[in-house]
Amino acid sequence: MFTVKDLLFGSEEELAADNKPTGSSEGGIVSKDMLVGEIVMKYPEAAEFLMRCGMGCIYCPSAQMESLEQAAMVHGLDADDICNALNMTLSEADDSNDAADEAPDKVKDDQAGVA
Repeated sequence: MFTVKDLLFGSEEELAADNKPTGSSEGGIVSKDMLVGEIVMKYPEAAEFLMRCGMGCIYCPSAQMESLEQAAMVHGLDADDICNALNMTLSEADDSNDAADEAPDKVKDDQAGVA
């Protein structure tokens, strides 16, 4: 039996299988053929970026069934530009998170040397 979440976003197995980028995202984590709802679910930080680009309706029902390319077209935006910029934004956010994760270990190492 399917849940509403499965119908809107796909099952966990489908999401795991679809996690590989396709389309012309130049090797990024997001491709223009991914559904907007799927992107926002996997990468919540993408929501703010897309809204700043003029896609304020990312949580509306049609966004659950609309690819990034289709959403860009509806809003008069270039899908390749949006996809590439979103991938850069997500990559930078991921790099920042990695650096923040490493910082506490450095503090502990520094404190151990002081004692």
